[in-house]
Formats: sequence, C-alpha cells, structure tokens
Amino acid sequence: MSASRTRDWFERIAGWADRHSPQTLFARALIIIVVPMLLLQALSAWWFYDQRGDNVTNRLALLLVRDLRALIALRADFPDAAHQAWIVERAREDLFITVRFRKGIVPPFQSPAYFDIVAREVQGALDADLKRPYFIDNTVGGNQLMIEIQLNDGDVMQVYVPYLRLTFGSSFAYVLAQVGLGLVLFGLAIWFMRRELVPIEHLGVAADALGKGRDVPDFAFSGGTREVRNAATAFQTMRIRLQRSIQQRTEMLAGVSHDLRTPLTRMKLSLAMLPDSPETKELDDDVADMQRMIEGYLAFARGEGDEDPIPSDLSEILEDVAAGARRDNADISVSWQGDMNVELRPLAIKRCITNLVSNALRHGTRAEIRAVRGRTSVEIAVDDDGPGIPPDRHEDVFRPFVRLDESRNVDTGGSGLGLTIARDIARSHGGDVTLGASPLGGLRVVVRLPV
Repeated sequence: MSASRTRDWFERIAGWADRHSPQTLFARALIIIVVPMLLLQALSAWWFYDQRGDNVTNRLALLLVRDLRALIALRADFPDAAHQAWIVERAREDLFITVRFRKGIVPPFQSPAYFDIVAREVQGALDADLKRPYFIDNTVGGNQLMIEIQLNDGDVMQVYVPYLRLTFGSSFAYVLAQVGLGLVLFGLAIWFMRRELVPIEHLGVAADALGKGRDVPDFAFSGGTREVRNAATAFQTMRIRLQRSIQQRTEMLAGVSHDLRTPLTRMKLSLAMLPDSPETKELDDDVADMQRMIEGYLAFARGEGDEDPIPSDLSEILEDVAAGARRDNADISVSWQGDMNVELRPLAIKRCITNLVSNALRHGTRAEIRAVRGRTSVEIAVDDDGPGIPPDRHEDVFRPFVRLDESRNVDTGGSGLGLTIARDIARSHGGDVTLGASPLGGLRVVVRLPV
C-alpha cells in the first residue's frame, strides 16, 4: 500500500471518528481515559482466566488423575469388600470425590463438541497419564463431572468429581474487585477532568461575551494547567488592548470632529455674507456635502460609543423605528415571532435598523420589518420593493463610501455608510448583516444577533 493511500485511509478513519464522537472536550477526554482503562481490565481478565485459569485447571486435572491412579492401585492391592468400603470412604473425605465400583465395561468414548474447558483438561490429563479406557460425562448435573475407568479385573470404577476441585474458586471476588477499582478510577477521572476544564469553560464564556460586545470583568485562574493560565493571561491582555484601542479612536475622533467642524463653520459664515451667485451656490453645496461626509464618517468610526449591553425588548425598538418612519408618511409594517427580550445595546441597534429602513424607503415605496427568534439568534429582515442590488455586488456595498450608481440615486444625499454602519453595529454584538432577494421584489437585508 502506497503512502498516499495509507494517509487517505487514516484520514477517513479520523473523519469518521470526528463525526461520530462527542463534541465536548469533557466527553472526549473521558473517552480517552475510560477506553484504555476498560481495555486494560478486559485484557487483564482475559489473561487471568485464559492463561492463569487454564494452567491451574490443567494442574488440578493432573493431580486428579494421579489420585485416580492411587485409588486404582489400592483397589488392585485390596480387592475385598471391606477394603473397597475403606477406599470409598477415604476418597470421599480426603480427596473430595465420590467413588463407586460396579461390574461391566466402560462404553466407548468420543469427545463431544460441547465439552467445557474443565472436561477438556481432564480428558487431556487422562489421555496423557492414565492409559486406560475411560468415559467422561459432564451432563450428570449437580455441578460435577462423572468419570468411568475400566479396571483390570473387569470392574468399572465410577468417580464423581465436583467442579470446585478442578477450578481455582469463584470469580465473583475478582470481578467485584475489578469493577470496584474501575468505578473508583472513573470517579477520580471525572473529578480531575471537571476541575481542569472549568477554567477553559470560563475562558470560553468570557471570549463569547467579548465577541458579542458585552462587558467582560477581570478574572484570574488560581487552578488549572499552565497552558490554560497562559491563555487566560493572553485573553486579558487582548481585551485590554482592544478597549484601549477603541478609547483612543473615540478620543481621536472627538478631536477630529472639533478640528473639522470649526473651519467648515467659518466657510459657511463667509459664504452667507457673500452675495448670491451661481459660484457661491456651488461652494455652499460643496460645504454641505463635506459636512454630511464628515458627519457620516464620524458616525461610522464612533460606532455605538460607550453604551453598555442591557436586556431590552427588541419589539419596542422595531416599533419605534417604524413609528419614526410613519411620521414621514412611509408605508411600513412590523411583525415578530417569539421572545424578543435580548441583551443588546438598544440605541446602537435602533440606529442600525433605522439606517436599513431609511435605505429601503429611500429606494422603494414600501418596507416590511420582520423579526424571528431562533434557538441561538434573532433574525431581523428588512424588505423593500426597490430596484435591489445585483448579487455580485452584495459585499461591495458594505465598504465605506461605496454607492452603486446604477441602482441607487446619487441625488438622495446618501454618503454610502448606511450598510457599513449597520454591519459594524451587528458585528460588535457578535452577529452579522447579509443581503438577499426580497419577496417584495427589491432588496432583503437580514440582521442576525446572537442571544
């Protein structure tokens, strides 16, 4: 088999194991611990019974045959009835076997297929050491083995041997010890694994909260492995750097806002003092465009600011957005399904939905808002009946200041930041914004927020 085929074979096995194995680290770690332990116990039990057990049974069978030879010799030396009774008594009390003598011939014996291991060992010992016609029957009941041996004087010695004499005792104590030890080790493994995985679970919860834009308090691991503590320290450092970067960006934008608005205000005042002319009208329009672009850029870069996530009723936010649009005589409807109580930044989400509704009504005559609560997320769909956006340009419109002239009116005053701000807000909550075709014939914008 070539190296590539061997690698493909192992990859298939690994893929099958990954698909059919538990998905949690705790369950997989337990499997890693428990499976070798069970295999070890199974192999040790097999070795004990198959090797040690067979050896002991074989030796006990050889000792039985030697005892039978001694009884045959005694029967040959003392054939009278009184000594036969003494031989039977001694065999019962000292050798733990029942002996009877009768007239007749031992029937022919052929080893059956259903013989157990004890009968097999006795048969092997008789063949190796007795050298006399014999017959074995392990179906006489009473958990014993019956052996008939042909004597020289024409009599038959019938022997009943209890299985207890041919085995090394009950296996209950051994099985109980194995099971008890296995349960103790299994319990210790569960306790240690839970103790080691708790810091990882805390780290995962903190990372998930940070990804959803929620506050992550400082935490420290006193236990756990060194690798987990190092990961927690790196996560803390990353969180501090992200917060510092956001704070620096906000402070810088506050300064940029002040510096840019001041000269624009001077320019507007200077233009207002000049007499009306086509040139001053063009300059005034340019200043207005610059002010809108600056406000749009600052709004995009500022994001949701310092607002903290709080439990909020998303249905109220959607109704507020729709009410604001209806004040401008917009044709808009709102519906929702499921529990709309979600932890989020209400002002930021309201701004996100407002941007999407404004885009929908700017380029269409009708809009619909529908929210559905799922198992892990809430989906908010905003539909319009406008011209829509070509599928190959869906990702382009999320870039800042990008406008699709062929499908959007450049005279509407849009700065090309509405969808960019909406996606930025959704992703700061751990969600996303995607585009698709609307049932109304225009564009559908779907906002997914984790819950």
